[in-house]
Amino acid sequence: MERVKVGVVGCGMISEIYLSNMTTMFSDVLEARACADISQTAADKRAEQYGIMTMSVDELMSDPEIEVVLNLTVPEAHYEIARKALIAGKHTYSEKPLAIRFEDGEELIALAKEKKLLCTAAPDTFLGGGLQACRNLIDEGRIGAPVSAQCFMLAWGPEVFHPNPEFLYRDGAGPLYDMGPYYLTALTSIFGPVVKVSGHAKRTHPDREILAKNSPRRGERFPCETETFVSAGLEFESGLIANVILSWDMTFPYWESDLPLMQVFGSGGTLIMPDPNTFGGVGSTPVGDIGMNVKLRAGAGDYADIPVVSDYMGNCRGVGLADMARCIRLGGTPRVSGERALHVLEIMQSIIKSSRDGARYELKTSCARPAPM
Repeated sequence: MERVKVGVVGCGMISEIYLSNMTTMFSDVLEARACADISQTAADKRAEQYGIMTMSVDELMSDPEIEVVLNLTVPEAHYEIARKALIAGKHTYSEKPLAIRFEDGEELIALAKEKKLLCTAAPDTFLGGGLQACRNLIDEGRIGAPVSAQCFMLAWGPEVFHPNPEFLYRDGAGPLYDMGPYYLTALTSIFGPVVKVSGHAKRTHPDREILAKNSPRRGERFPCETETFVSAGLEFESGLIANVILSWDMTFPYWESDLPLMQVFGSGGTLIMPDPNTFGGVGSTPVGDIGMNVKLRAGAGDYADIPVVSDYMGNCRGVGLADMARCIRLGGTPRVSGERALHVLEIMQSIIKSSRDGARYELKTSCARPAPM
């Protein structure tokens, strides 16, 4: 199969793992051709690191060899860059979220459909071994009929590790738009679409302090423009009720909260699921730890470790992009779909609207469950 050539727009922190995986584990289907960034220094660094060309954004968009634009810009630029790529006749795969406004996401999906192109957004962590094992157990009826899911992401904010974290505290960002897609994508990939949403949210502090040790701006304060504590209730078409709590107001990393990050209660058992920001089993963390099991409790018995066997257990970001590339060449529906990215975006926007308006919202989008890996 001829490899699909990819142009990367945005050369910040997240670009390193994407380029690393494109040039190693997914190099049979993906070819990183060029990168672009508003900072030429950042683009030059990634180009030298991975042996690719640097281009301006316009040059990258007009390059006839590039078939897919991997959009790794800040969230507020996702819509603009994806739209440019689609108009240029290129498929797009963005970091999450698809856009920061639902209306912009709708426009992107409609434009892609009109041009017969693929347009979607991360995350692809639900394709990892841990969450796929959970899906299999649930589909096999090992916990009976799913009744409720509980999700907790209680953490300190990204100012602890990110040298320039302001963009994560702008309107349309915060823990909901940054971390929420992992939880909402995992839930909808396993249980199907959400039909009703209610939410409560608040901005706990008016400003934040940069605490990252590697930041030359350490100690500098910046304004917080969005909600940093979010609690949402979700009603699924399947009948499942989920509660999702996301916060950047704590004093510890979220994987040290001593709460299950995702837990599903069924009529016949309980399943503790892994961190949806990772690919492995329970105990996996974004800092490199990889759990090899998920935890299943049948009835009122003790929890048992269920081994996870998969090729995708470490930091496999880009597996969804590789799956898209195979669909471009061979046909089929990408597992990381535009319809799910848009559905997740509507869920998030509705949570914030619900909190601000004091109303419950019914969703107009939906999504199909993806094929299992």
